[in-house]
Amino acid sequence: MVCNRLPRRSLLLALTAFNLVLFGDVFAAAPSAPARGGATFEVDPKEFVKFLSSDDLEGRGVGTEGLNKAADFIAGAYKKLGLKPPPGQENYFQTFKATTVVRPAEETSLTFGPTPARKYILGEDYIPLSFSAEAKFDGPLVFVGYGIMNGERGYDDYAGVDVKGKVALALRYEPHDADGFSRFAGRDDWSRHATLTRKAEAAAAAGASGLVLVNPPTFHEEEDPLVPFSRSFPGDQSKIPVIQVRRRVVDEWLKKAGHAEDLKALQEKIDDVGEPHSAAIDPKATVSADVSIDRVQSEVKNVVAVLPGKGTLADEYVVVGAHYDHLGRGGLSSLKPLSGAIHNGADDNASGTAAMLELAERFTRTSFAGRSIIFAAFTAEEMGLLGSKHFVDKPPVPLDKIAYMINLDMVGRLEGNALLVAGAGTAPGFDAILAEVDEASELRVQGFGRGGFGPSDHMSFALKKIPVLFLHTGQHADYHRPTDDANKINYKGIDLVVDFTHRVVEKLLTQPREQYVAADDAHSVFGGGPGTGGGGFRASLGVVPDYGAEGVKGVKISGTSPGSPAEKAGLKEGDVLVQFGEKKLDNVYDLTEQLTKAKPGTAVKLGVERGGERIELEVTLAAPRR
Repeated sequence: MVCNRLPRRSLLLALTAFNLVLFGDVFAAAPSAPARGGATFEVDPKEFVKFLSSDDLEGRGVGTEGLNKAADFIAGAYKKLGLKPPPGQENYFQTFKATTVVRPAEETSLTFGPTPARKYILGEDYIPLSFSAEAKFDGPLVFVGYGIMNGERGYDDYAGVDVKGKVALALRYEPHDADGFSRFAGRDDWSRHATLTRKAEAAAAAGASGLVLVNPPTFHEEEDPLVPFSRSFPGDQSKIPVIQVRRRVVDEWLKKAGHAEDLKALQEKIDDVGEPHSAAIDPKATVSADVSIDRVQSEVKNVVAVLPGKGTLADEYVVVGAHYDHLGRGGLSSLKPLSGAIHNGADDNASGTAAMLELAERFTRTSFAGRSIIFAAFTAEEMGLLGSKHFVDKPPVPLDKIAYMINLDMVGRLEGNALLVAGAGTAPGFDAILAEVDEASELRVQGFGRGGFGPSDHMSFALKKIPVLFLHTGQHADYHRPTDDANKINYKGIDLVVDFTHRVVEKLLTQPREQYVAADDAHSVFGGGPGTGGGGFRASLGVVPDYGAEGVKGVKISGTSPGSPAEKAGLKEGDVLVQFGEKKLDNVYDLTEQLTKAKPGTAVKLGVERGGERIELEVTLAAPRR
């Protein structure tokens, strides 16, 4: 999850997690799915979570062999349960191509003047970030503190310094208090302003030609790692090149430039008072870089199976889904991006995948009439819902035959029997179903957004106007960190969630078909993003960027928020925003920059490419939703 049961006996794996076994002609060399013995295959969530979150699967990062093992494992469970591949397919895999970042190109370089210029070693002295623009920069160095523009705190590292056409040098993280914690977020980690992409956005907005990041020395004395070069990243590239260098490199630059303060002194002047201390370095001290990144397209796959229904509704479907990918060894989406450790993702989302498979087992044991059920394990959710978006764009069954979708994402940390359910407002009958099932359950249902928008796979279905429910047991301190491990999962809690979901799906198999209700989408559990409102933007447009779009100049959108300026102006799914007032839009960062500057109530002309034609629409921006 991309700012979402009856007690069972636990048995050992039939084979250890690392053994491989052939599963007939469906796939080869797949790990044996754990069973509890006997002629009938049974799903044990504990053993499934343990396997999916084991180090052998490498954190299930997109583009890794570990994720392929997970896919084979899920397909093996489907086969043992007797589920069928989707119509017209010989196996359970819905494959497609996704771009994955693999390494900086050999052409990448970094040098520092004045003459004689000093050339640095890629991977040892510096590294480009995987979302960096592929471009050159050459200019004088300007120290911009932590590289933060935080209007809420009245803190701006770019105030009073001119970085236009120059190279911004910024510390990672954000101002520290006397104990080394964030002055913005306290002991709760770091605020959103500390993220690498935010720093890149701020530097680009200030007019810098490039951004150089460095780890602060105080409170981080023992570590000076380079950010791991991520295999994948959600969204577009930065507008400007972004690199990280070692501290010793920056201190060398400052000394050669004759600057009076070293990096430690510069940091302490900011931390001591919590105020910016930005300054230009000697203009003769210039930094030059050429960032080039090798990217490849890899085959990725959703893992999809069907359990046929019976009767007059059997040609319709209820989708039960969960994403099975995670972050690998971290990368940009990690909250510990410098660790380089395997992010096992036991809760996110081995727990949801195991719950989905246990539901499949329960329904194979049940004689039921009504709609057919599609069990879908989605890939590349962490890259921007790519797997579920591919599913709805190229559905294995007619999209208009999908009546409802249930999404299980992070259901392994149940506390106080509180189950968070989003999307109840997307169909008129959901409230009554949830109330009835809740009454008979040990769980206590808590709503956390009645709309269908949200940072997980149900949103892809909501954008296609399919009613959705999103089940979740809450955030926790291990979210997107290497510590999200199997020993922290509440396995009885997973059983309770499965029991609850089973009863909900049973009712949806025969529930009269209902049209999607969009009225509550404005009140969804959506973490904020460019154009959606919130997230620190001054104005809201109300578009949902299509983060899976490749090779597109501009901002392709997946949809609009109900009642938003974008909807009122007539923007549609598939539109590409290429102009915002006088500003050309090359990517989502350009849109972010404009919404950061714009004021609510301003009328803006948008240049839009639609169906190969250029059209112009006018929108009146709204205030962000808080």
